[in-house]
Amino acid sequence: MGMPLGRLLVRRVVAAIGVLWVVSILLFSATHVLPGDPAARILGNRATPETLAELRSRMGLDRPYLVQYADWITDFVTGEVTSLATGRSVWPALRTRAGNSLLLGATALVLAIGLGFAVGLASGMQAGHPTDHTLTVGALIGLSVPDFVIAALCIGIFALALEILPPVSVLPAGTTPFDRPGILVLPAVSLALPTGAWISRFVRAAVVDARLAPNVEAARLAGLSPARVNFRHLLPGVMGSVAQAMAAASLFLIGGSVVVEQLFAFPGLGSMLTTAVRVKDVSTVLAVGLVTAAAAIAAFSLADIVGLLANPRLRRTR
Repeated sequence: MGMPLGRLLVRRVVAAIGVLWVVSILLFSATHVLPGDPAARILGNRATPETLAELRSRMGLDRPYLVQYADWITDFVTGEVTSLATGRSVWPALRTRAGNSLLLGATALVLAIGLGFAVGLASGMQAGHPTDHTLTVGALIGLSVPDFVIAALCIGIFALALEILPPVSVLPAGTTPFDRPGILVLPAVSLALPTGAWISRFVRAAVVDARLAPNVEAARLAGLSPARVNFRHLLPGVMGSVAQAMAAASLFLIGGSVVVEQLFAFPGLGSMLTTAVRVKDVSTVLAVGLVTAAAAIAAFSLADIVGLLANPRLRRTR
């Protein structure tokens, strides 16, 4: 007997909150083992034992670990996280950068899903044929080439040689990517190509397995048209696995965005995180890391829900 969908959704939300809390502890613990002292980095040549002690006390770095964590997570939840490097609130910059990264990630994800689903479906439906072999080789090439290599090729071809797209994604003050949509193209393509190749391999495997499922074989033997067999019986069984692949693809995009945003000077969370790590701004690193983790957890939770909605039989095992 399957569990009601409402209870399953509540369980997923509670589990996501629990995972996010554990991630916050791990992130906070990891930043405390990083080499270097934030207070010493801020003071630089002006650091003396007295000034270091005063600044560490003002920043709360001399308090017990659990007290520091409790203060930080409270500030995060209430939106009062302050940058250790600048002394200003992290949230205005974090909201802007998160919005930019969300737009870039959504654009790249749409491209990756479209590419991966089309290639994976065509490859899976033609498994063992020359078309399948050709698409498989293309996907493996896409998987083998790192994001930064694709980004460099895109810059060299479309920005420098053809001069049809900007080589960097710098935004003037007070503007958003919506004001200059052209700056999204090259970073999004650089992220989407390897991610789409990975999705295509997952989709192909799911399609090949679904074609051998008993309900699909029964529909085919009943004389239903190939289109009806595929849309009514094959694709619903594939969507759960495909949704999980799409959620996992968000991790590729999050990881790749750190490098790609740096290469294109895109003002997103990736470049913000890199800058914060360089100056050892622990509070900013934690805020960006937890927001990024929340996005990844939300993606996986949404994918799980989509899989349950697309294939109700999965609820019987949950």
